[in-house]
Amino acid sequence: MPPWFLAAVTLAAAALAQTPEVPAPAAPAPADPAAEPTPADGAESGEEEELPPLLVEPALVEYIQAAYPPEALEAGVEGTVGLLIEIDETGAVSAVEVLAPAGHGFDEAAVEAAGRFMFSPAEDETGPVPVAIEFRYGFVLDAAQTEGAVPVEADEPPPAPVNLEGTLVEMGTRAPVEGAAVRATASDGATLETTTDDAGRWAFSGVADGAVALTAVHPDYITAERSVDVVTGQVTDLRFWIRNRDYRDDAAVFVYQRKSDDVARRTITVDEIRRIPGTFGDPVRVIQNLPGAARSPLGSGLLVIRGSNPEDSGVYVDGIRIPLIYHLGGYVSVVNADLVESVDYLPGSYGVEYGRSMGGVVDLTTKREFPERGRITWSTDLLDSGGLFAGRVGKKKKIGVAAAARRSYIDAVILSMPEEVVDPDFVVKPRWYDYQLKIAPAEPGPDDLSLLVFGFEDQLLVSTPSGFAQGTDADTQGDLGTSYSTHRLSLMWSRALSDTTTVRVNPAFGTDAVHFTLGNDFTIDQWQFLVEIRGELLWTPSEAIELTAGVDLIGGGYTFTTELPFNPGTLGDYDPLAEREPWTVEGAGQAWGPDPYLSLNWRPLADRDRLLLRPGVRVSYITVKEGDRPEGDKLLYQDWAIDPRLSGRYALTESGGPKFGVGVYTQPPQPFEMWRPEGRAELDFERALSAELGWTQQIGDAINADGAVFAKKLDRLVVTNPEFEDLDSAFYTNTGVGRIFGLEFIVRHLPVDRFFGWVSYTLSRSERNDDPDDPDQFWYPYEYDQTHILVATAGYRLPRSWEISAKFQNVTGNPYTPYSGGVADIDQDLYTPYSTGDYNSERLPPYLAGHMRIDKIIAFKRVKLDLYLDMLNVVTGENPEFVIYNYDYTESDYLSGLPFIPSPGFQIEVDL
Repeated sequence: MPPWFLAAVTLAAAALAQTPEVPAPAAPAPADPAAEPTPADGAESGEEEELPPLLVEPALVEYIQAAYPPEALEAGVEGTVGLLIEIDETGAVSAVEVLAPAGHGFDEAAVEAAGRFMFSPAEDETGPVPVAIEFRYGFVLDAAQTEGAVPVEADEPPPAPVNLEGTLVEMGTRAPVEGAAVRATASDGATLETTTDDAGRWAFSGVADGAVALTAVHPDYITAERSVDVVTGQVTDLRFWIRNRDYRDDAAVFVYQRKSDDVARRTITVDEIRRIPGTFGDPVRVIQNLPGAARSPLGSGLLVIRGSNPEDSGVYVDGIRIPLIYHLGGYVSVVNADLVESVDYLPGSYGVEYGRSMGGVVDLTTKREFPERGRITWSTDLLDSGGLFAGRVGKKKKIGVAAAARRSYIDAVILSMPEEVVDPDFVVKPRWYDYQLKIAPAEPGPDDLSLLVFGFEDQLLVSTPSGFAQGTDADTQGDLGTSYSTHRLSLMWSRALSDTTTVRVNPAFGTDAVHFTLGNDFTIDQWQFLVEIRGELLWTPSEAIELTAGVDLIGGGYTFTTELPFNPGTLGDYDPLAEREPWTVEGAGQAWGPDPYLSLNWRPLADRDRLLLRPGVRVSYITVKEGDRPEGDKLLYQDWAIDPRLSGRYALTESGGPKFGVGVYTQPPQPFEMWRPEGRAELDFERALSAELGWTQQIGDAINADGAVFAKKLDRLVVTNPEFEDLDSAFYTNTGVGRIFGLEFIVRHLPVDRFFGWVSYTLSRSERNDDPDDPDQFWYPYEYDQTHILVATAGYRLPRSWEISAKFQNVTGNPYTPYSGGVADIDQDLYTPYSTGDYNSERLPPYLAGHMRIDKIIAFKRVKLDLYLDMLNVVTGENPEFVIYNYDYTESDYLSGLPFIPSPGFQIEVDL
């Protein structure tokens, strides 16, 4: 029962043929604060706002006769139903609740009739206000044929007011519990029972004074009991706590193959992700367990989707593209996992709203959950620690705020290890941090406006002793350091202009920076300021048609500095013993790419969900100029392309049907490929023609299956120019081609009956040819080509909030080029390797690994603690990641992956 129920009045109505008269309402007696439970007992004193008195009471202006229930008429019984009627500011009935049931069909008939009553609005000093009244609806046999109601005797006492009420809330989360049975046993032995509403509220009227035993029962919760004292003339309002059986939030477990416009969109719920071993609870890492995604080497987190180059896939946060999604090592993403609402994984056939990518797309959506009283979440494991605050601020708590931050300390852990494990003179020290701030209205309004500020920075230092030489070249001595950072400020605004038209605008501003050093003489610095604007106009003239016109603009300015100890134009005459002069090149300029697109969602059948066709077209354009002036001094690069795409799905049955997608996907060359010290880079957009055909099937209530065959034809790929001789030569050409084909499927058991899991399999082939017109060139396996990718995950919820889960991986090894020796170059003082096999003609042994995880949740009234132990590589094969050679390439060995690693951690949630 909401707080305004304190303004409830008691109303008795005569139910004869004439319009009944409404007696003056009586407000409930004021509550004595001393009689309320203290906060330690679970109630919150002073929570209810004191409301002003009513100046105008509600009056019944339209009375609806209820038909006499047939079963009661046949049985010859009469009855009176006690109702609680909620009246809104207009006088309309917003809800009807049965307080005193009569059975025999009387309850349903009375609720149906009362729901159509009309009242004059109640008013206080602020104007019309909502109220609640109690109403007794009677049925007598002699009036059944005309009125269906019984008059109230003049001397009948008014119904008893509500004197015991409260809210049933979940321990640890304070979430209201709906649909629970609450039973009150009074001191006189009387028993009352009711059901909680969607706000967890319950109420009883006329409870006898003295001790009252309360019991709350719900199938998903452990039965709760407590005792409370009821005092004459007081309303006892308390918070009643109940413990969840397993404390898992699976509110969205039913969306994996989302009913969305993208036929290959796979949406993963965060709660399920966090329980998969080996992911460190990070939503993005779970993508590598889904079909179409190859395993990245040594935990690098590279996104190799359907055989594409990692740089070919795009990553978005709330619609804003960012350059990287993982911190160093690829163990966690750059967005705090507690702020991630969902992760959309689109391996192919995505719409024209995504561009500048030939691979897949990963789209993160941040949470927009702002609890009224605030919540703090803190997570700690071996890698890092981070926290999140989410709540509402402002005088009326109308502004929602979520703030998160995280800092790693793996560098300190490495330095603290004993010398037997880590040589203190040879240290690799990675370090990262990230932050996010989201501000949005706590309640929806006509204008949907939100602000997201986020960023991250990673640093890596590889230090060696001062006397250690990495090679004979003095310029390569010293420590290696690298750092990169990204910062963004993003606004999102949308508004419905009419019933058929909606506008959305998403501008963002930020910076990206990269810094690299090797010793004292090798330095690379790059900085860019970015502007990203996505705008869309949605027009829905009918249920069958939805047209979207949009623009995806990205651009800004850049600067870079490169310092080398030698002139790269003289590499052909390189002498490691000769004295060399430092060489520096600097540059600055601007790049802009406003890409317009048009997309149509067409549902031509009467059953709108049966068939969806989605044609679209995108125009990609980019211009890059060098110079400090806004208009630029020199054109470095300019090109454009048209990307037509078509996708669709058809529900052949209620449980499944086919899907398809075909389209052209283009992307500009990478920034370093466009730059030329003089002249214009003559490069085209890289291009992919992609097609897929698949089927989705629901099997029962708990299992769904999804499979597809796919193919890609790549051309105009940017490759190193084999004729490069000096700085006047072109660095790169567009002669490369590629072909990718395969099949993928996943069978998934939703988290039903304590079990969840899936089996994912991908069979694929990804090949490249640097120049098919050159007889010396040939087709070779792509560096990250993996023929077979099998992943199986499973989890089971044990009693008392324990859970165990496991993951198994078996993946074909990556290809590599075998070397059998090296030829000494005395002038250059190095060995040039030679191979007895073709490029990428050999493969590493298969990757085999099994991981386990154990979770235990402990819940208190306002605190939920999740303790876990992630055990990586419980079962493992040889698992080589790379082949390493000695100085003259006569000997080689494997660089293996990680050993068995137990990673304990915890997450704590505190409701303020």
